[in-house]
Amino acid sequence: MKALALLFAALLVAGCGSQPAAPAAAETEARTPPEAEVSFAKEILPILAQSGVPCHSGQPDAKSAYGLTSYEGVMGAGKDTRPNVVPGNADSSLLYQMLKTGKMPPAGPLAPDKVELVRKWIAQGAKNN
Repeated sequence: MKALALLFAALLVAGCGSQPAAPAAAETEARTPPEAEVSFAKEILPILAQSGVPCHSGQPDAKSAYGLTSYEGVMGAGKDTRPNVVPGNADSSLLYQMLKTGKMPPAGPLAPDKVELVRKWIAQGAKNN
């Protein structure tokens, strides 16, 4: 009986030793490519400029004082003084809410991939890059 127990223990240890080790956290992170940073100047500003400049030029005679022609305008507040972009929090950002629900632009909703790009930019901190 003792020999059988020793044999079982030896097989158990040998079986456990043959299992591949789980990758270390650093190895797993190294395999996951980082999400590319969204560029305000190259990606976000062109989307906003194409879809909202007639009403949101930031000029006093525009329908809204909210400007979409510059980083400062996008980050500022409109006539209601509510922040249009809350860096790091797309769901609290009026800009994202309006695009996501399709309320803006009035000509028709943006393509989902463009709305997602705006969401990512805001989630990444809404950088002026």
